[in-house]
Amino acid sequence: MNAFSTSKVIGIEGYRNATKGNKEPLDVTGLALRLQQTLEIAPLLQTFCDELAFSIPCDSVSYRNAHTAFKYHTGELRAHRCRYQLELENDYLGHIECSRSKPFTMKETDLIERLLSLLIYPLRNSLLYQKAVDDSYRDPLTQIGNRAAFNEALNREICSFKRHLTSFSLMVIDIDHFKKVNDTYGHIAGDGVLQSVAKEIKNTLRRSDEVFRYGGEEFVVMLSNTDLDGAKFIADRIRKNISKMTVESHSEIKVTASIGVSATDVIRDVNDTLYHADKALYQAKEEGRNRVVVRP
Repeated sequence: MNAFSTSKVIGIEGYRNATKGNKEPLDVTGLALRLQQTLEIAPLLQTFCDELAFSIPCDSVSYRNAHTAFKYHTGELRAHRCRYQLELENDYLGHIECSRSKPFTMKETDLIERLLSLLIYPLRNSLLYQKAVDDSYRDPLTQIGNRAAFNEALNREICSFKRHLTSFSLMVIDIDHFKKVNDTYGHIAGDGVLQSVAKEIKNTLRRSDEVFRYGGEEFVVMLSNTDLDGAKFIADRIRKNISKMTVESHSEIKVTASIGVSATDVIRDVNDTLYHADKALYQAKEEGRNRVVVRP
């Protein structure tokens, strides 16, 4: 059975109260400085949890943010809990919950609230920083990873392959006659085609797969733990699903795509995987488009 000692919102007034002079042996200035030493959310929360454990016996502390889906948990969940929603100037910053086997006293919850009030500004800064980092790796039009995100993912897969011989495949996807779409229907319609194709690719892929907008009308798909045959199967599904699409503009726009595929299980140098996938794409376009070609 769960028993909540308290559940409330912590905001700017709590911060003002926490930074005023008080009788509790709490090093407000020292904690505030420690909480500002990082912009990474997990280390920030760990610093807060260390201070909380030093001040008040807790068996677990957890944080979650419904907007970012970020979660953090340390310790073992117990029956008696204190739950707080953190806000700053009406901006939601997440929820924190503390738990232990026996109820929290009023004096302890007051101290928890003062500690949380010192967390809200560093946490807000950390969330803004994380959003900026995420945005720098996301294509604003299609809301999928951009070229920088792909380069990082490719380096990760290459390192994994070299250490553990974990195979992966790449496919390069190009929308056929995309310039004609822009010239005929306009760039707004072209943007709609890019968004629809990106969504269709994502819907066709497995959860472990990743899709990126590489540039213009070109997309790259990363398939972890997938050999050439498996990649070819998925590429065929993507091509067929795109060819069934109709994008609504002032008139219906039919879309097709050409796809080049390569995989680490059939090439000599893992660093050439993208090169071979790109060559396969150009072969698909030369052979008439709306098809899948694998290399080598």
